[in-house]
Parts: sequence; C-alpha cells; structure tokens
Amino acid sequence: MKNLKVLTVAASLLVVQTLAAQNPAISTVYSDSEIVQMVEQFRSAKSRDVKPPSELKQKFRSDFPYAFLVEWETANGIYAVEFKIGFRDFEALYDSNGNLLVVVEGIRSSALPAEVKNAAQAKYPKYRFDDVYKIRRGTETIFKVEMERAKMEATLFLKPDGVALEERFHY
Repeated sequence: MKNLKVLTVAASLLVVQTLAAQNPAISTVYSDSEIVQMVEQFRSAKSRDVKPPSELKQKFRSDFPYAFLVEWETANGIYAVEFKIGFRDFEALYDSNGNLLVVVEGIRSSALPAEVKNAAQAKYPKYRFDDVYKIRRGTETIFKVEMERAKMEATLFLKPDGVALEERFHY
C-alpha cells in the first residue's frame, strides 16, 4: 500500500512537470502582427526537413524537455518543430535566433473554454467536434476548432471569449 502511494505521488508530480513544461514563454521580440506575417510567409513557402542548429535544438529541449518524436523543417528563416508530449500533438515555431513565436497544441474539445465551445456549437449545432487546437502566438491565445458533419467541414478560429476571428467552410 505504501508503494502504491509513493507511485501515485510520483505520477502526479510527473503530470504537473509535464504540463508546466508545455507552456514556455512566447518571445516578445516581435509584435503579434509581425508573428502572423512571419507564420504566413513560412506556411506559403516550400519547407524542407532540416537538422536544426545546436543552439536552437538546446532552446527547444529547454522549452519542451518531455518532447519526443521530434521532426524539424524550415523555410523563410522560421524553424517548425512537430513533436509529442504524452498523448498530445504539438508544433512550435522559432525564428533563427531561437525566439519562440508560436505553440500549437492539439487538445480535446472538453478542454475548450466554455465560451469557445458554446460559440462553435451555436454556429454549427448539427456538427461534431473533430480536431481542436490551442494556439499561443505573441501575446494572444486563439483556438482553432474543426467541426464536421458528413463530408462537410467547418473551421473556426476563435478568441478565448468565443468571438470568431475567421471561418472556413469545406465540402
């Protein structure tokens, strides 16, 4: 019984450490609009797989010490790294100086703020939640909510208060 208590405490500490490790500070070197522009340029360019510079790799390991299945790519001076922590998917974007620009975390719909979940369900009441992401960039946090019904998919970008920033609809 004593071993079970020790194991439970150890597992709880690991969960707390893991959760803390996935929220490193986003750099304040750039404005929110500059980060959006940098990300758009990165996404529109053809990226290539890359082995990152050792300084950048060290910064990433410091920011996300529990990351595994790590894959890097680069374009337009931005380094994107996809990885897992626990059962969650992540993507982080860094500039070439190691400044963390964006963190995208795959989350469950049950982890959405109530305002975001309610706004998405109100907009598409007959749709079900598909993929949900928490995106931290610059000084803001937004949520990307993908909802589907049959072969139709709606993608919403929402502020934490449920206000829609962008909406896309796909057949």
